[in-house]
Amino acid sequence: MDKSNQVLLEESIRGDIAQMYAESHTFNGLMKPELIECSYEEKSITAAFPVMEWQKNRAGYMHGGLIASAFDITMGLLSRGLALQKNAATIMLDTVFIRQIPVGDTFIVKAKANHDGKTLTHLYGEGFIKSTGKIAATAKCSYYFERKQR
Repeated sequence: MDKSNQVLLEESIRGDIAQMYAESHTFNGLMKPELIECSYEEKSITAAFPVMEWQKNRAGYMHGGLIASAFDITMGLLSRGLALQKNAATIMLDTVFIRQIPVGDTFIVKAKANHDGKTLTHLYGEGFIKSTGKIAATAKCSYYFERKQR
């Protein structure tokens, strides 16, 4: 019996995250992403990132580059999972910063693929502060695939 697209998506994302944790010395591993949920039907994902001391900027909040990276990691997980590919090239990442995210809180990223084509995937995401539920940032991102398997 063939696995459902939902199962394949979840396995792909969980496998990517496990690899990140196994490579704890890498940037993605240090970010400690956690899958909250994903949906093949909706082409969506929700991931969580703990905001740690090493991530703070001079003002004491999560650094903007790390906020953008959390979007890139989350949307990359979804793009690769939808394509059943291990690599995707980020070709555009546009982030809008709305409010500061305190150290010790959690940054929740919800993203959805607006277009999942043969070579390009375009996504939109919103990031929230877990403790308040308030939106902290938004992002648009595009990925390029040389040859999609799916």
